[in-house]
Amino acid sequence: MSDETVEKVRFGRTQKFRLSPKGAEATAAYSRMIEGAREGTGRAQFDAARAAWSAPLGLAADDGLFLVEFGEAGKTLPEATRSLDGCGTTPKEVKAAVERLLKCGMLEPVPAPPAPVVAPRRYW
Repeated sequence: MSDETVEKVRFGRTQKFRLSPKGAEATAAYSRMIEGAREGTGRAQFDAARAAWSAPLGLAADDGLFLVEFGEAGKTLPEATRSLDGCGTTPKEVKAAVERLLKCGMLEPVPAPPAPVVAPRRYW
C-alpha cells in the first residue's frame, strides 16, 4: 500500500499525548545513552551512539528528543512545538515525529476526561 491510500488519523489541537510503557523504556535507554555519550569525544561519537540507540527500536536518531519531551507530561502538539522551538524543530517535524511514534507504539493519546454529569432540571 502506498502512503496515499492509507487514511491518516487526525487529532484535535487539544489532544494530548504521553509515553506508552514501551516509550518509557526507550526514553530511559536514551537517557543512559546520553550519559554514556558525554564521556566520549566529539559530535561523531554522539551521532554514532544515537544511531546505535535508535536502530534496534526502529526509530529515527532524532526521536529521542521527542520522547523526552513527551515524557515530562501529557502534551499537545502546539505545546511540544513551543518547547522544542529552541532546538530548531518546526511544527511539521513535530507532527511527523508524533505520527511516527504513535505508529510504532512509543506514544499514546491521552483519553479525554469524561464529560461532567449534568443534573436534570426539575420543574415543579
